[in-house]
Amino acid sequence: MKRETIIQRLSICATFLILVVLASGCVGPRVRTYSGDKLTKSEVAVIKGRYYFALLYYDCIYIYKVDGSYPNGTQVQVLPGWHELDIRHYVINLFGFPPNCLRVGYNFEAGHEYRIKAPLMGDTGDLVEIKDVNTGITIFSEPWSGCPYPGRE
Repeated sequence: MKRETIIQRLSICATFLILVVLASGCVGPRVRTYSGDKLTKSEVAVIKGRYYFALLYYDCIYIYKVDGSYPNGTQVQVLPGWHELDIRHYVINLFGFPPNCLRVGYNFEAGHEYRIKAPLMGDTGDLVEIKDVNTGITIFSEPWSGCPYPGRE
């Protein structure tokens, strides 16, 4: 093969690997924020963000912080009760948009699943909604706020 072809293929592979490494913080297993034995789904509340791969960008909504702990997951299990969440939204693409942040406090119920929804890059609107999947009720709806320092508190 020609040298230019090899270099071109290596650069494509390197770009793909860099995107995978950057995105790996968003794509993670279900994270428990409580200690002890694993509880059944009916005993905990599940909060879900999202990750979305497209041709030229990666979009991720994840739960950065819960009550002072840092689970960094797109799916988080919490015990029922009042919890404060720090939610982050990253878009990784050629332009490098800064992250969006949001702080939410809510009394989460056992056995319920909560889904964080926001427009994908290019869609209109900037409202973030958190819906209780079990009841269909929107428990939170506000626009994103900017992070004071990208990637930090």
